[in-house]
Formats: sequence, C-alpha cells, structure tokens
Amino acid sequence: PQHRRMGGLRGALVDAEGFPRADVDVHGTRTLRNRHVTLNTDHKGLMALIETKMHALHALPAPQRAAPAAPAPADKAGVDKAGGAPPGTAVMAASPPTPPVDPSARPWAIVDEVAPGGPAEQCGLRVGDGLVRFGGLDPSHMDPLRALPELVGEAEATGTSIHVAVHRRTVANTDGAGGTSEVVVVELRPRRWDGRGLLGCHLSPAAPQDG
Repeated sequence: PQHRRMGGLRGALVDAEGFPRADVDVHGTRTLRNRHVTLNTDHKGLMALIETKMHALHALPAPQRAAPAAPAPADKAGVDKAGGAPPGTAVMAASPPTPPVDPSARPWAIVDEVAPGGPAEQCGLRVGDGLVRFGGLDPSHMDPLRALPELVGEAEATGTSIHVAVHRRTVANTDGAGGTSEVVVVELRPRRWDGRGLLGCHLSPAAPQDG
C-alpha cells in the first residue's frame, strides 16, 4: 500500500470539502496528537510535584536534608544485623522530627470544622486551631494551603504521619474572656475512614493580619 505521512501536531486533517485527506494518515495522526497531549499533561503534573517536594525539602532543617544511611547488611537468616525486619518486610514510614515552632508565627489556615471520629479529631485537632506548620509547609511557602493536598495524598499512600503545629487559644473564664494562645503539635495520619476526605476536617485560609 502507498505510504501516507503523518499530519504533524497542527494542521487540518480534512480537505476543502470536509473529507479526510488522502495524503495523510488521519487515524495515526490523531492517535499521536492525543498521545502528545497526554504526555504534556503528565509532564506538567510531574513538574508541579517536584516543585512541591523541593519547597518541602528546603523547609526542613539542614540535618534532615542529608541522604539516608545505607541499610545494615543482613545475615544468612535474612534478619537485619542492626535488629530490624528481614529484607522485603513492609515497614510503616515514620515522619521526621518536627523542628521548633516560632511562637510568633502567624497561622495561614484555620480549622473551621472537625468531623467526629475522623483522623483530625483522633489526633487532637480542634475547631479554631490555626495552622502554622503542616509537615514541611509553613508561611514561607507562596501558597501552603494549595500545596497541602499533595502532601496529604503522599502521606496517606505511604502510611506516614504528619507533624501539625497549631496556635490554640485557651479560654480562662466561662464567659470567654481572658485566656492565652499556645503552640500545640500533634501527629496527624491521613487515612481513609467512614467520612469524607483523608483528614476529617475542613481548613480555610486565615484572615490577613496587619503587621
């Protein structure tokens, strides 16, 4: 059969009368164009993920950025000589130690709803808590609230807990007067449960404060 060339990424695939061009492999061209669009979308998503991870990495203290140590050799029985699990055993990931939180840091999101029985309630988050750090996200990020879902999804997939630091106001009197604000750090493990979402709470952007 006569070889027909591809139509490229752009250009009409029909002639002036609306019929498929005889000199172009219309089906093959459309298949390649769809593939190109899919790869381009995947590339953009991957670059956005890399950007989020880089922001989270640079938010960590320098000691936590070091490469992990090489695993200890295993003996003939397949047991880690350092006392760990045999090779191939699934081990739940642990979140890194949380760095100190600046008490003067301003919250960038507010917990305005906590669902009963959800991960947020079980870890101790309360309505009114103001987020100052969520894992590696803090006010130094351009838009930490927008980057948060990606971090939550990764933690759920790996079974990792996230250190969450919040400002919490303690009420001194029954009429709501007085009280102080303290920094509280909890470990929140995103997971699937009977309710909506992976956290069991709703976050809203904190109102801007005059400085």
